[in-house]
Amino acid sequence: MKKLLSSIPFVQNRYSVSAVEVTPYLGSDRSRLVVAVLFVFFVLSVPKFNMLGVLAFGAFPLFLAGATQIPLGLIVKRLLLISPFVLVMAAGNFFVDRTPLLLFFGLTITKGMSSGVVIIAKTLITVAGMLSVTLCIPFYRICRILETFRLPEVLVTQLMLLYRYGSVLGEEAASMEKARDMRSFGNKGKGIFRTASLIGALLLRTTSRAEKIYRSMHARGFQGRMSVQSAKKFSYGEWMNIGLWSLFFVLLRLIF
Repeated sequence: MKKLLSSIPFVQNRYSVSAVEVTPYLGSDRSRLVVAVLFVFFVLSVPKFNMLGVLAFGAFPLFLAGATQIPLGLIVKRLLLISPFVLVMAAGNFFVDRTPLLLFFGLTITKGMSSGVVIIAKTLITVAGMLSVTLCIPFYRICRILETFRLPEVLVTQLMLLYRYGSVLGEEAASMEKARDMRSFGNKGKGIFRTASLIGALLLRTTSRAEKIYRSMHARGFQGRMSVQSAKKFSYGEWMNIGLWSLFFVLLRLIF
């Protein structure tokens, strides 16, 4: 149960890692998110058989990881968490399209195999790029940026509350896991059916805890929304950063 919760990005207790401050390579927080979104679109625009073009965009997350001193091991761990889903997603291409593409040392490479590998590379590189940017920005600042983009207030408020009180889920899970270990001998009491019942009990306990937290917030004046910032126009420096990185992405697409 603890390993499962460690993969939830909103659980901010001992299972998470604090954000790393970024050097001014991407400008403000808002321009960083815009550049990250543009990066994803440019990678997705690479043709399905152009493996070299996808790998060329890997320079972006590698540069940011080195410039901001984000441990590569941290990004690799996050990528390993999603790797099973990526493999399942791309596995169908290996069997659907069996048209021969080339012969490599006696092994026939089909179009399905090539496109499947490109899908895997695209997913890993885009996720690595997004992680390189978002790990440099604390989550509450991301929510503030979403407010300036005029996202619904309800959505932004829910994200901020989930981020703030996600540790409640981790605390309840750790407490239940400790109680189960103290009452278990060996592998007894750790089967799938027992774990399923514990997850149900965790849901009930978390709901009860959330109700208490809401009542406490309401007693202190919470009206169902956080403070909303007014949308500000992009500054000249933000447009400059976005333009330079867009030019870099365009050059990569043209060259590769």
